[in-house]
Amino acid sequence: MPHLLYATTNPGKVFEVRKVLAAHGINLVAPDEIGLALDVPETGTTLEENATLKARAYFDRLRAHPDAAVVMADDTGIEIDALGGEPGIHVRRWIGRRMTDREIIDYTLRRLASVPLEQRGAQFRTVIALATPAGSVELFEGTLRGVILLEAAPLRIPGFPFESLFYVPQWSRLLGEVHLLPAAEKAAYVTHRERAALAALPRLRALLDGSSR
Repeated sequence: MPHLLYATTNPGKVFEVRKVLAAHGINLVAPDEIGLALDVPETGTTLEENATLKARAYFDRLRAHPDAAVVMADDTGIEIDALGGEPGIHVRRWIGRRMTDREIIDYTLRRLASVPLEQRGAQFRTVIALATPAGSVELFEGTLRGVILLEAAPLRIPGFPFESLFYVPQWSRLLGEVHLLPAAEKAAYVTHRERAALAALPRLRALLDGSSR
């Protein structure tokens, strides 16, 4: 079966998605594993646009690497109901400049200060773009619903400010707590990125076994 290239330089993402796809017999490779280095500016205004930009850029470069027939890329954002879907893709530059983790946490809590817990629903949403041998790009998504806490938990994961704010009722856990679990325990929790990968799974199988282009 041909390889699937996951267009990311984030090893955490590679580990997360590889775990899901390997269970279904799909071999995923990362760019650094085939000597590919590419920096794609995320200039889109939506998750769909950014995921598509990355998938197309890596697919174009991949023409020199015939082992990988399909390229997968993704983009993720958090959408807070009471804020009309903010910050979406703009977490790091929510106020028009680059923010620290602490600033993002504090700004979120200020914006939601008058919103009761039962109205603080939010979701992480991941969009996966598949660039196919036929030249098309197909989109799939996965979401994880939760609530924004009234106060940030002490837990901090550098670079992921919402891990201390986003509580998942169906898990009875913070998202950050799940990310810190041993790998064997994480299998019981399916994240937004993993849900997007599972949504794409039937199409990936068809593309990689050559039954459909």
